[in-house]
Amino acid sequence: MTSSLRKKEARVAWLFITPYLVGFILFHFLPIFLSIVLSLTDMKYISTADQTSFIGLGNYFEMIHDAEFRNAFKNSIIYSVCFVPLVMVVGLFLAVLVNQKIHFRNGIRAMIFMPYVSNMVAIAIVWSLLLDPVDGIVNKTLSALGVSNAPMWLMGSKTALITVVMIAVWREVGLQFVTYLAALQDVPKELKEAAQIDGANRFQLFRFVTFPLLRNTTFLLIITSIITSLKNFTIIQVLTEGGPGNATTVLPLKIVDTAFSSARMGYASAQAMVMFVLVMVITATQWIGKNRSEIY
Repeated sequence: MTSSLRKKEARVAWLFITPYLVGFILFHFLPIFLSIVLSLTDMKYISTADQTSFIGLGNYFEMIHDAEFRNAFKNSIIYSVCFVPLVMVVGLFLAVLVNQKIHFRNGIRAMIFMPYVSNMVAIAIVWSLLLDPVDGIVNKTLSALGVSNAPMWLMGSKTALITVVMIAVWREVGLQFVTYLAALQDVPKELKEAAQIDGANRFQLFRFVTFPLLRNTTFLLIITSIITSLKNFTIIQVLTEGGPGNATTVLPLKIVDTAFSSARMGYASAQAMVMFVLVMVITATQWIGKNRSEIY
């Protein structure tokens, strides 16, 4: 291949890549840069930008003493710690189950994946109706079965967050399911047959042959699940609006409330940067841990 032909192909490649790069910079790097700048100011509304003052790290120091922010941060961590293991384990279990030779496998696969591609607002509204403490079908069924003190679900300060987590797991597990299912179908049959010849039972076959080959898939899903859990806004906003008593207020809800209800764009930007750094640190930690445990 001549040098001129390579240069021509490179120009064509850049011609196709440039629109994506421009969009990526405009909608990713530019907002991050602006958030960093705004987090160092006391900006309230965009219309009052000319009255904005530079306050340095003042917003970040304020967060240390902000009880509502600390509560939202704590709820986000609890939500993520509960959501990620549950959605991973349930997704893997369902994938292993459906990967077997069972009847109606295609129908079951579609049923599991359907909530993931359904409208999140509609899902949240349906669940809020089902879990209504007075008129909801869930508590009415429990009462019919003799349960006199049915849970308050989304209305109880002690049950609201875990209820939201369970609904989110039900909605998001479809992604883990189809990803694990695709990975399971790529496991070489020769390895399974060799292990069976050596006397491995089903558990040993999964533990020592199948699961190690799912490591890269598991790593990818852990990262995406953590990011999903930390940025979850819609389903919590529709189900509880952060209540009762801020019991389900997580960082995204707190950021939106600070920016628009309290009209403090600068402080909200600082909160968003803390959330951004949290996601980056967790992702980097997972990446480093994966690379150190890699076996060649």
